[in-house]
Amino acid sequence: MAAYLNRTISLMSGDDPGIRGPSLAVGDGRSLRDSSPLQIFVKAKKKINDIFVEIEDYVRDAVAYVQSLQQERSIVKSDDAVQVEGYIVKVKGIRDVLMRDHMKVAFFGRTSNGKSTVINAMLREKILPSGIGHTTNCFLQVEGSDSGESYLVTEDSTEKQNVKSVGQLAHALCKEKLGESQLVHIYWPKDKCLLLRDDVVFVDSPGIDVSPNLDEWIDRHCLDADVFVLVSNAESTLMLTEKNFFHKVSTRLSKPNIFILNNRWDASASEPEFLDEVRAQHMERAVSFLVKELKVCTQKEANERIFFVSAKEALQARLLEQKGQPAHSKNKTPIQPY
Repeated sequence: MAAYLNRTISLMSGDDPGIRGPSLAVGDGRSLRDSSPLQIFVKAKKKINDIFVEIEDYVRDAVAYVQSLQQERSIVKSDDAVQVEGYIVKVKGIRDVLMRDHMKVAFFGRTSNGKSTVINAMLREKILPSGIGHTTNCFLQVEGSDSGESYLVTEDSTEKQNVKSVGQLAHALCKEKLGESQLVHIYWPKDKCLLLRDDVVFVDSPGIDVSPNLDEWIDRHCLDADVFVLVSNAESTLMLTEKNFFHKVSTRLSKPNIFILNNRWDASASEPEFLDEVRAQHMERAVSFLVKELKVCTQKEANERIFFVSAKEALQARLLEQKGQPAHSKNKTPIQPY
């Protein structure tokens, strides 16, 4: 799964040379959709869901049988009975994810680590407000609009608020005075972004270091996510707040798909003599976190889930590409495409 999503993110972001071929012209929506690896993902989820329907039946039968034996303490301990009952919730959570026809990617990290900029870079357009003077203060879900219009819909409302620019979006979000756990749906024209055209949904979040309501966040916005992306700051290291959040997530979901982006890797250009050493240190800690602490993947899989990026540089390069200008300056710092 990790290797597949790894390639998918690279391909759909446009960094794979095959995405620029004539058979995938931007105006040819059907060709783009049929050629996308994400369609394989959607079809696979439907087949897997059929399997989990049967698994849920087996689990319910097992729970009923264990409950019938609970009075016989010598056969079934109370702790074992509780553990078996908990499997129903986990299987239901998996089925809820599999029943959807889109891929939900949720981004988390500390305040100002660049989550919004990462999403903008993957979408190849500055959709979410980001940068100095702006911090995301609620959950923002970016999804495709079939109507060609860009608008937002706040939680508990059906009113469409037209949004024509990032500045207007920032003003609208500020005006709403939303709580940190609330969700705003941002609809952006599918013909402007390959990822949205393939029903990928991006969820931006407030900093996990500023809220005590992590359990509520997980219940409301995380249980149906297909992929989690931890955006960390490459200028520091994985912090306890980041680790604690994903420990909570892993207790609620069976082996969540977690990727780690070490953002602001361009800062390493100022000290090139330490680049390899710092990179190895980040890799060691990130792999240890995924493999030994969370136990969500093997070491080989973990190596395919850790990236070193500069979201700001990637976004600037892709905006220049759209204007027909050279995308990259002479930067000797190796930045992974995503």
